[in-house]
Amino acid sequence: MDKLIKDISFKEEDGKLVEMFSSIAQEVATSMVNDYIIKNNKKKNQKTSTTQFRQFYEKILELNDKAQGLNKDEFNIKILPFVKLLNSKVQYSHSRGHSGDNFKKMMDKSIKAVNSAEELKNFKYFLEAIIGYMPKK
Repeated sequence: MDKLIKDISFKEEDGKLVEMFSSIAQEVATSMVNDYIIKNNKKKNQKTSTTQFRQFYEKILELNDKAQGLNKDEFNIKILPFVKLLNSKVQYSHSRGHSGDNFKKMMDKSIKAVNSAEELKNFKYFLEAIIGYMPKK
């Protein structure tokens, strides 16, 4: 997982979006489903539920909708602080055992990679791709 998300970028000029929305999204979805921790010398499943994942996705959707039509300064003032605030919500979810390590790592790296409305939109698409690859119950 660390190798997958090491160089996450949502900039269109990086040329990585095709890979981000396909093979990387698929591998991230698989790694989140197979997320385990070792606790008291026992392997314990700590996968991120689709419900938990969708809650974060919904927040990104909301922020992305609000970002539409804003200039760079307005985005930096009205939207970006709330994107960065998601880090604390991810940490809280993880500390409560509602999400796994791989989800936390992916979200931390992804949130750090968002610094513009364009990157937020591409982050939203990345999460959509991951949802598409998550196994259905």
